[in-house]
Amino acid sequence: MLILLVEDNPLMQQVLHHFLSSQGYTIIVANSAQDALGLAQSQLCDLLLIDLLLSDQDGTELLYTLRTLPGYQNCPAVAMSGMGEEQRLWSQQAGFSDYLAKPINLDELLDVVQRHHNGDLEKMLQA
Repeated sequence: MLILLVEDNPLMQQVLHHFLSSQGYTIIVANSAQDALGLAQSQLCDLLLIDLLLSDQDGTELLYTLRTLPGYQNCPAVAMSGMGEEQRLWSQQAGFSDYLAKPINLDELLDVVQRHHNGDLEKMLQA
């Protein structure tokens, strides 16, 4: 499973990249929305982890743009925000599949990633 992590905080990038890599996932990291678009155009990712407050663009705007790219119309996307739980409903209305409040609980992160990974496996088995 290839995960695109869009996060502009270097420490958060390192923690999430290290943790998910240790769980067997392949992670590519984008520092900005612009980087994310370039990476998404060059590689088809299976899951998007997007910080809602990026330095160059709002995370929801990035998701809207990513949804226009081939192969990303139904790609699961997880919003990440330090704004708290009040952002959960708003992020779902914006098209995100899931929401993680910062500081991110790594067990909750793993549950979310596994749920989407298992959903992909179930779809492949049904095909």
